[in-house]
Amino acid sequence: MSGAEHWINRLQSLAARFPQYGIGRDLAGLAVADLWGIYRFLQHVAEG
Repeated sequence: MSGAEHWINRLQSLAARFPQYGIGRDLAGLAVADLWGIYRFLQHVAEG
């Protein structure tokens, strides 16, 4: 698994873990830069 595949898979897991942010359904329509920003936000929330 490449680095990109790893963080995208992790993003999907984080989105499922925090459904209150309503991000899960929107992931497929977002640009990679947007996905990265959401990933960093959810990662920060998870480390809380």
